[in-house]
Amino acid sequence: MAGIKVSTVVEAPAERVWELVGDFHGLGGWHPHLPVSRLGNELAGNAIGSIRVFELDGVVLNETLLAYDEEARSYTYSFPDGTFHFDDYRATLRVSPVTELDASFVEWSVTYDIEPEHRKESTGRVHGVFTSGLAALREHFAN
Repeated sequence: MAGIKVSTVVEAPAERVWELVGDFHGLGGWHPHLPVSRLGNELAGNAIGSIRVFELDGVVLNETLLAYDEEARSYTYSFPDGTFHFDDYRATLRVSPVTELDASFVEWSVTYDIEPEHRKESTGRVHGVFTSGLAALREHFAN
């Protein structure tokens, strides 16, 4: 099992950051390199089992919401085995308060299995998506 963790501090209270990122189907609204998703099944909003669908690099992604915790400000999702050569892909986006600074600690992490010959390309792609998304959050709240 391999994994990636990317994190940043955003200069805004956790409640405000979560308002933006806490909508599972809203990822394309704040991430600069991802399109707006469409609903993939009858489960809307942040219902466990809800599917968001969008196209990335010519691949149609069907990401399924596995866990959602409003109080902890986190959600976990997956996509089907074989997508971008990953198996058992489980990603979590979490927003925690940095109380002393009235800011937020935002972490985007993932665990997965992958064959060694695909590791560099596929993990680089995910790392790029995570880092560019967190950079956009910092910029969004910098004003």
